[in-house]
Amino acid sequence: MAQKRPGKPRRRSPKQQRGRAPTPAALVFFAGVAVAAILLFFGYAFYYLPEKQGPKAPPATQTQPKPQAQAPAPPVQAPQAQAPAAGQSPPSGQGQAQPGGHAPDQTPSQAQAPAVPSTPAVQAPPAPTAPEAKPGNPRLAVVIDDLGGSLDQARDILDLGLPVTFSIIPGLTHSKDVDAMAAKAGMEVILHQPMEAHGNAPESPGTLRSGMNVPEVSRILAAHLAQLPHAVGVSNHTGSKATEDPVLMAAVMGELKSRNLFFLDSMTSPKSVGLKEAARASVPALPRTVFLDNERGQQASLLMLAQAEKDARTKGRAVAIGHPYPETIGALAVWSLRRDKGVQLVSLSKIIKE
Repeated sequence: MAQKRPGKPRRRSPKQQRGRAPTPAALVFFAGVAVAAILLFFGYAFYYLPEKQGPKAPPATQTQPKPQAQAPAPPVQAPQAQAPAAGQSPPSGQGQAQPGGHAPDQTPSQAQAPAVPSTPAVQAPPAPTAPEAKPGNPRLAVVIDDLGGSLDQARDILDLGLPVTFSIIPGLTHSKDVDAMAAKAGMEVILHQPMEAHGNAPESPGTLRSGMNVPEVSRILAAHLAQLPHAVGVSNHTGSKATEDPVLMAAVMGELKSRNLFFLDSMTSPKSVGLKEAARASVPALPRTVFLDNERGQQASLLMLAQAEKDARTKGRAVAIGHPYPETIGALAVWSLRRDKGVQLVSLSKIIKE
């Protein structure tokens, strides 16, 4: 049997090739053009025609500016709604500015703000600056009472390096020496004059007592001030009863006025008339703010020093009175390292003058 040659292509029979006439190129071309035309038509219908009809939409868009024209009205009314708030702000502003002490200076500008609706918004920002206007340069004076009995106590106070006022009791062993020591170091000196207290407390011969007349008061003060030639003022040692006597205190103030001295009221009695009589006689006077060592102890004294600083910041000035106890001197040494440098430590006379 004869074998077929490999690789020879098989021919289709005429029956198999029947019905497969070649497609004319022109027909293909026109078919493509027709399809393209159909796509362009649909594209025109869906995309181009809506855009051409778009100009009919402006009437709708033109109707929208009307609500937009009304929309700006609320912003215009908003400042007017805030203007009364600004007009009402002075009471609250004054309440907040009281710590700064300049509320009256701001009240006129705030009171005029409602006249022009636009000005409250412009003037409102300065309001936060009001709390910064605190009492300028708060001052604190520290006074150490009952000095004159020990030179060592005086040296310990001088070693602190603080402008402490020396309040010296007359007639003690070293009263004159402490006066000279303090003056040489540039410290301020005042006479710590013994005065009568309630009860049966022992009194020195030079104590001022109720019932004394003017010559007696003048003689005692003159003798004591002679021991302290550098004294620039007088404070009361005890004196809870004496400072309540207006006649006695009027006599004291008359003597201080003639010598151009000031008065520090230790406030040993809440009924003291010392400041009242000093004002009548035109004598400069200050009240004590805190006692540093009513409760002895370094920590207790530190707490009172912090209170004195707070009073100085709040009121502009404060006077702290202590005694030459080791605990008090130790507290002053610690406090001097960490005290509020914003509170200026000064002498009594500097507070009185300013």
